[in-house]
Amino acid sequence: MALKPLDGIRIVEMGTTEAEGIAALLLSDYGAEVIRLEFPKEEKEENSQDYRVCDRGKMRVRFRPDEPDDRKWLEKLLTRVDAVVTSVPDIRMSQWNLDVDTLCSRNPGMVYTSVTGYGQTGPYGNGRLYDEATIQAESGFMSITGPEHGDPVRSGSDFATFAAGANACIGTLMALIDAQRTGRGRRVDVSMMDSVLYGLENQFSVYLKSEHIPERLGNHYALSAPVGDFTCRDGKKIMISVATGAQWENFADVMGHPEWLENPDYRNVGARLKNHHMLEKEVSTAFAEYTSGEWMKRLQTQKCIYGRINDFKEVARHEQVQARHMFIEITAPDGTKMTVPSNPLVMDGEKNAGTVVNDTMMCHDCAVD
Repeated sequence: MALKPLDGIRIVEMGTTEAEGIAALLLSDYGAEVIRLEFPKEEKEENSQDYRVCDRGKMRVRFRPDEPDDRKWLEKLLTRVDAVVTSVPDIRMSQWNLDVDTLCSRNPGMVYTSVTGYGQTGPYGNGRLYDEATIQAESGFMSITGPEHGDPVRSGSDFATFAAGANACIGTLMALIDAQRTGRGRRVDVSMMDSVLYGLENQFSVYLKSEHIPERLGNHYALSAPVGDFTCRDGKKIMISVATGAQWENFADVMGHPEWLENPDYRNVGARLKNHHMLEKEVSTAFAEYTSGEWMKRLQTQKCIYGRINDFKEVARHEQVQARHMFIEITAPDGTKMTVPSNPLVMDGEKNAGTVVNDTMMCHDCAVD
């Protein structure tokens, strides 16, 4: 079997959030040995599932921070790993008598990646509680999400969690490369809030220059028009995006309305933005004339930018999704099979993804070598 890029790398994952779990999963899928430490459940969690989908491919070890023997086991383990990926704040580690600086000094080449809601510094870096929804709210992400004249809305996906997890993976890999060169590990500090702000680069760049606070636009876009979703004759919705002059010419042609190109209200992107409500009414009327399938053929012929708004059932059957093998079957600890999204990376034409969620073992059953 061919070696994976991260074969020989050992990583400890600690925490209870999806962010550190996603970071470690990306590393595990491509060869890293990941030892995930699982903490005793709180009372309210007693009836919850005892594993996460992102635990696939990892060694799962029950860690009791109040037990001296478990702490000694962890201290020994951390002298023999290449990296730690954790969502446990430094202050909590200190409360467990596990000082992070001391742990790192015992293994100078170890990378220590922390991924938390607000990072380890600043007034919120003291272990303030957070979750996906509060990060979306605090970061401004929620303020630009939702209908044009409606209230702020939480994103349907955990954008902040996945962004922070991906950044933690990237930061860990960069620090590992540096450690191989220098022999010195680094402290990597990833914040969910920072990760969201990085994803809002365009919006914040405009605000910081003009002090114009972005508004909620629904499916529209502040810098070009027409952009939005339109209902076809069969009731299906198609999302379209027209940005450049050439795209506008192609779009007007495929919609069967060349006269739009002569209309001074639509002569350039500025005019189309100013009159976007009027333009969208005309576009909406045109879309109602044909089915979504007919429109997609037309739009594809003219190389327009479009996409049908699919539900999960349609996505699961999508020919592109199937061609990219984006779903895999995994086995839970009780032998149950379930299908989940796969690792999105393709390397040399192949994907790598762990397919088994292992049973949890106790620290004393996990030999440290």
